[in-house]
Amino acid sequence: MDLKYLIALDGSTASMAVVHYAAAMLPKDRSEIVLFLVELDMPESFWDIYPDPENRIHKEEMVEWATRQHKCFASVLETARSILVEAGFPRKCVNIKMYRRNTGITRDIISESMDGYAAVFAGRKGCSNLARLPIGNVARKLVSRILHIPLVIVGENAETNHILIGFDDSRDSRSCLRFSASLFAGTDKQFHILHIARSFNLFNGEFQNPGTVTVRQTIDDQEKNRRMKIEPAMEKALQILKEHSVEKTNMESLIITGYMNRSLGLLDMAEKEGWGTIFVGRRGVSRIQDFLMGRVGEKLVEMARDQAIWIVN
Repeated sequence: MDLKYLIALDGSTASMAVVHYAAAMLPKDRSEIVLFLVELDMPESFWDIYPDPENRIHKEEMVEWATRQHKCFASVLETARSILVEAGFPRKCVNIKMYRRNTGITRDIISESMDGYAAVFAGRKGCSNLARLPIGNVARKLVSRILHIPLVIVGENAETNHILIGFDDSRDSRSCLRFSASLFAGTDKQFHILHIARSFNLFNGEFQNPGTVTVRQTIDDQEKNRRMKIEPAMEKALQILKEHSVEKTNMESLIITGYMNRSLGLLDMAEKEGWGTIFVGRRGVSRIQDFLMGRVGEKLVEMARDQAIWIVN
């Protein structure tokens, strides 16, 4: 069965990177893609000049500006479609939707996402050219408001052959396994299931020079108990991939230590190995409503630059 994906564009370099990522990542024989772009009513800068620009700007000038904008965006969308078609997606499976802003760019994207999509793709940043800006305004809002389906925030140079799955044996991390396996089973994608066993040291991520033998014994016991709990769960995680027809040679499970922060551990591993796709559950073991986004996913979206972060319910 074909799955439908929504790719939110704004014509920027960052949003076009999403198209290239999707073209390389998604299965070409079972994907339907909608390229979605929201047109502005008028330049945002007009609001900096006039308190009521819709009444102060000549109608002819607004029509001329809107016409130029429409032609520019239509060209961008056609370019995006060509990228996907040239990558092997059937032209009939790549559709374009371009609408005038209704309730706001983010809210219009969310409204469209309710129409039977399997996931939403967006770039980390839009038209902003501020290098130090970690994530754009629209992407930030989507992260906190797209709660019903997976959201993919894409960096500009995301590698597409390796899939790193953050695993903590929570319901959402198991959903990551099932969702990623259902999408990419039968492909040559390499699956890496990673559990970050956080350090007990509160200062530098490593336990060094314990004050007493009793403290060291306590740490060793805790480490042993933790491994006894997570190792069977990791075996079950591999079994989930096998049940979805992922080849044994295309999967591995890893437990690494030495990190106080799981998101840093995931990102550090991805950067060291050159892996470009990271799957995380929207929430981890803690399912408190206040942590709807989850600390791991939230931090990854903020810190990642050249990776695509899949946030899965």
